[in-house]
Amino acid sequence: MGLRNSKEKQSHEVKTSERAQKAQVNPEPQAPPKKSEPEVDHSDLVPKWLNQTLFEELLAANVDQFSQIVGFRVKSAMAPGENYATLMLRIGIDVELTDKSTKLVSFMMKVPHDTPQMEQMMSVANFFISENAAYTEILPKMEELYKAKGLDIKFAPEAFKLNATKEPKVANTVLMHDLGQNGFKNINRLECLNLEQAKFALTRLAQFHAAGATMVQVHGPYPDIFVNGVMGSNKEAIMAFMEGMLGSFRTSFMANLDKFKNGEEYREKLEKALTGLTMEFMKLGIVDPNEFNALNHGDCWMNNLLFKMNSSGDLEDMIFVDFQNPKYGTPAMDLLYFIMSSVQIEYKLSHFDFFIRHYHEALVKHLGILGFTGRKPSLRELHRTLIKYGGWVLFPTISVLPVVLLDPTQSATFDNFMSDTADGVSFRDSLYANKRYQGYIERILPWLDNRGYLEVSTDPLPFELQAALKPQQPQQPQQPQPENTDQIPDWLSVDDFKDIILSTEPNFEKILSSTSKLATKPGDNFASKLLKVEIEAQLKDNSVKTFSYILKVHSDNDAINFSDFNLFPKEIEVYSTYVPAFERFYKDAGLAVTFSPKSFRLSKDVSKEYLLLENLQPSGFKMVDRMIGMDLEHTKCTLKKLAQWHAASLKYKELNGPYPPKYNNGIFTEQTAPIFKSMFVNTKKSFIEEVGKFDGVDEYLHKMAEILDTYVDRTLEDAKINEQEFNVLNHGDAWINNIMFQYDSNGRVKETFLLDHQVTKYGNPAQDLYYFIMSSTQLDIKVDQFDYLIRWYHQNLQEHAKLLNYNGYIPSLKELHVILIQHPIFAAGTVLTTLSMCLNKTTDDFTTDSFLGNDENGKSLRALLFSNERYRANIERVMPWINRRGLLDNFSNGISQ
Repeated sequence: MGLRNSKEKQSHEVKTSERAQKAQVNPEPQAPPKKSEPEVDHSDLVPKWLNQTLFEELLAANVDQFSQIVGFRVKSAMAPGENYATLMLRIGIDVELTDKSTKLVSFMMKVPHDTPQMEQMMSVANFFISENAAYTEILPKMEELYKAKGLDIKFAPEAFKLNATKEPKVANTVLMHDLGQNGFKNINRLECLNLEQAKFALTRLAQFHAAGATMVQVHGPYPDIFVNGVMGSNKEAIMAFMEGMLGSFRTSFMANLDKFKNGEEYREKLEKALTGLTMEFMKLGIVDPNEFNALNHGDCWMNNLLFKMNSSGDLEDMIFVDFQNPKYGTPAMDLLYFIMSSVQIEYKLSHFDFFIRHYHEALVKHLGILGFTGRKPSLRELHRTLIKYGGWVLFPTISVLPVVLLDPTQSATFDNFMSDTADGVSFRDSLYANKRYQGYIERILPWLDNRGYLEVSTDPLPFELQAALKPQQPQQPQQPQPENTDQIPDWLSVDDFKDIILSTEPNFEKILSSTSKLATKPGDNFASKLLKVEIEAQLKDNSVKTFSYILKVHSDNDAINFSDFNLFPKEIEVYSTYVPAFERFYKDAGLAVTFSPKSFRLSKDVSKEYLLLENLQPSGFKMVDRMIGMDLEHTKCTLKKLAQWHAASLKYKELNGPYPPKYNNGIFTEQTAPIFKSMFVNTKKSFIEEVGKFDGVDEYLHKMAEILDTYVDRTLEDAKINEQEFNVLNHGDAWINNIMFQYDSNGRVKETFLLDHQVTKYGNPAQDLYYFIMSSTQLDIKVDQFDYLIRWYHQNLQEHAKLLNYNGYIPSLKELHVILIQHPIFAAGTVLTTLSMCLNKTTDDFTTDSFLGNDENGKSLRALLFSNERYRANIERVMPWINRRGLLDNFSNGISQ
């Protein structure tokens, strides 16, 4: 909580030039005097690693005519009681320009406190990851939504990233433009916001929520960190953390209840309501798709709002700061939090319904401006939502409002805020002994009671929370339970897993129970069906352990009979032969490289085609959301793994000779060509009709009909092996849903696995490179970073081929670019096909059969597929780039020249 204050503090200065001391460009605005404790030197809090060399690269890139740094000052930017979770620093840098003049550049930097409590909290929730993601990935896109509609609305200061290779500790920092230079400042928290200030803030909050809701429509679902919250998806861990924090405030609040006028009248109700407060917090974390949802700020109190006044003293602008806890879900969390924590008592209660109506009018207005097509909440629905989640109002009332109203004090520290030490208890008691807070709470308690907010909720718990409340079963043998065979094929029984479990767990004793369910959502898998099978087994020491597997079988599909594609024999061989062989190459070379999950075969003969794999999810592996796409980090990790795979495939061929003929083709063959041609016939009309409405299509639309008509034949032609070219064993289906990532404690990718080797194909690497980059990366890097990504892949290909002592030909980077020009089929083809599926929000009724159907439902599904805003944004950006590279030409006369 609390990230901004304009109060001057003691500085920690590095003097490098007298010129800097004499020149004062853009002087920092002086804060009005305010009562506080005597000034204390906080220079000892400035991290020792923070120095001017970290900023040289940033300034060179962002300051015109930058020459050198001639002055560097760091000072604490917050008074006591203004900031708890982090230390805010104001960094003033005197920059000498090439014309010898000087300029002041000012930043705000957020760094963690160097305390055991902070280390513990960071291990649970590293909010620097979420905040940097919000500043760099989410907020600019939200502002761009308004810019596209002609409105210049800024939600946050510009953020910057320092080079973590120079100092790893900057990874856990947030660096922002100092808005104090532009006249922004906090309003005195002790006074709270008056009527006009509250209305202004609610209008901006409504604009923020409108953009936050529209983001899903335009860019697809938010990353998990903004859906689950900064503490992740482990419900039990979140509940334990929140109960520990809330418990301390609950105890202190109830201990001081008798000090409030008529406070004892509410003791019984408060005891029950506060006991359930953790669960009210957990309910907020469950996104109800039947409600209106938006991205919440998550910590919307007045110290996280910066206001700007005009020369007449009227409000002109407002900016949010502190995006540590943004959370997608009901806007009730921001509304209750803001009004209860930050509005003057004269308006907080008497104008509550007015505030909600004011917010609602602004919300609906801006949803309309942004073209939001979802269901907009009525005012009554919004009030019902506030009642539904009303139990949450006690959190800002007992833990945020008392902090807002507390006079500055040196005891207002993160340690005292969180700990149960004597100092911590004394600090929390001071919160509730404060006469200012008592004047507020004595009026708030009757209002809460009258609104029913002190009642314990009787609503049934969401299903997602029921499991977290189940008592933990002791680790002891259980009675075998009936096998769930609803989805496991009839040719497979739970006993078939005994030998498989024993192959990885020598202490296996017996199977206790099993469950299975579909492992993918509609639209995430087309050619096969994936089942997650979980086996609960007893070990020899009587402990119980769960083993999780993925069973892959043929899909039930009327439109396409995928069994005709001969996919399973190829994939079984890749997993049993090539994956382990390629991994051994690297092991022998001294580098541990794993490409894919472990695969298993049943000990009995089975006539059905299947693949049985370890389930990677229990080991922390995740897929990137296909509707969002991979960022640069995930993209580079994938390309490195593809380069390692390709390099190993070269070495394998060098040692063992050519690959079997079945690897000369991918999914496109002479036998399957008629199926795909009929698919393009069905989709051609819808594609041209919808894409014809996009901006900039005049440049290339006239080529689309011929491309769609000849695409299958051109793909077959391109698939022919030319041994005079550079060829590798392509993965063949390297799109976002066939790649999983594992992360370290800082949220960085530490492992990348390739899945689904059904259409592995020998040939030039253009297929894997175009198919992956065009289908699976975020729009802002797909084109702008394409050449860099090819260089990154090439660098890793060379490095790993050399590591494996491969003696054959590796193309130069220029030669690789020539290969990509000569084999363009998967550039446009991927954008026209796989990318449309990646960006499509499918529902439970979406199937391959329905999509390819000739009925009205099929036509409607195809129209929706090609007209959605995410796909439109990609087409408008990528297709001109493809066309201007000449990759749309020569479809009628052959691929290569």
